[in-house]
Amino acid sequence: MGCVGSRARDDDGGGTHAYDFQWDGRVRDVGDWKLELALTPEHLQRLRAEFWETRVEGKPEMWQALRAAAEALDDTLRDEIIRASGLRPASRRGTLLAMYDELGALYLVPIYCVRDPSNLGEKPAFEEFKDAAHAVKVYSDRLQMGWQQ
Repeated sequence: MGCVGSRARDDDGGGTHAYDFQWDGRVRDVGDWKLELALTPEHLQRLRAEFWETRVEGKPEMWQALRAAAEALDDTLRDEIIRASGLRPASRRGTLLAMYDELGALYLVPIYCVRDPSNLGEKPAFEEFKDAAHAVKVYSDRLQMGWQQ
């Protein structure tokens, strides 16, 4: 039993975790993504602010590290922030979308907090911001389900 990717205990009593894989310490880019309906930069900023300001599960310092890493403009700085915080990727892809802390708590970050969509700034397809938030949530949910499989 356990989460996807976990293994049973070894015969010698040594435990293993869902994140027992070799990680080279580099956080990978999530790659390009596109929303079915475009967002303006202002809407994207509001979505990001809403996400980061509403995290209540896990440790606040881990969320702060994830936010700093997601907003870092330099790959080396991003990698150092993650290593210094003790976070590690939850999947072999090694992105910021799913990370474990040192105690094994899982932190999920939506893709819109990590990278801008390729169609950002196009004519907004939404009359109401709530529709934009819903579209991004649906897309993020699809991606989250994809990394778990």
